[in-house]
Amino acid sequence: MGEYRTIERLAVLADSFDLFLIDQFGVLHDGASPYRGAVECLARLKACGKGVVLLSNSGKRAAANIARLADLGFSCALFDHVVTSGEVAWQGIVDHAFGMPFVPGSSIFIVGHDDHDYGYEKLGARLVDDPAAADFIMIAASRAPKMSLDQYEAILAGAAAADIPALCCNPDRHMLTAAGIQPSAGEIASLYGRLGGRVTFVGKPYPAMYAFARTRCRPDEAARTLAIGDSIEHDICGGSNASLATALVRTGLSHDLSDLELSRRLAAYGATPNFVLPGLVWDQ
Repeated sequence: MGEYRTIERLAVLADSFDLFLIDQFGVLHDGASPYRGAVECLARLKACGKGVVLLSNSGKRAAANIARLADLGFSCALFDHVVTSGEVAWQGIVDHAFGMPFVPGSSIFIVGHDDHDYGYEKLGARLVDDPAAADFIMIAASRAPKMSLDQYEAILAGAAAADIPALCCNPDRHMLTAAGIQPSAGEIASLYGRLGGRVTFVGKPYPAMYAFARTRCRPDEAARTLAIGDSIEHDICGGSNASLATALVRTGLSHDLSDLELSRRLAAYGATPNFVLPGLVWDQ
């Protein structure tokens, strides 16, 4: 495993890359407010003529994330595109990319937030209340800590026994909450797999996410690309598997890692970022 280079500010790398694929939650903001310097950093990247694509394992479509970012102070002028795992999953269903039964018009049980519109009714889907009665299960979000993994197991065990397939459009296993780090949708999907259910994952670190992002960029931009994130498992492994340079920011999921623990986790995942930054800051 190689060594990473520690840098204090993103400006050091500006001349080395043309396109920046930047994670959202844990890198730009903590869910309630922007991290210090994040808004300015995006503004400086755009002022330098760089391509900026926000690459997020959000189960919601891009438009919903753009609206949320605006509420947090990130205007559309700060980035070129938002690519979410929810958007890639939605488009994949439209295109029949995942095969049966992940197609328009299917009946779906959604594991997510009751007050969120994930957009599947617009595809003619019928949302059902019983996962065992669905054509497939869409695992989009976790309601932890309000719902425990034991509660999710009780809800999903029958569907797994009935061999109802699942599509997970948020592979993140952990998420930041006011109650600390909690299991995210990816952990619920892993639980479903342990119950015997079949799961198809969409998002980082899986290749379809990066292939979709490239369709949103000019060919010349993709030559020198840096993927930035706070998750070793998703951002660093995913970027590395896509043959991209990567940078880990020590905010979000990596905010409390000691140097020793960071080295241990990198060794466990078999991936090393090219760079490590304290946060998404342009200058000190």
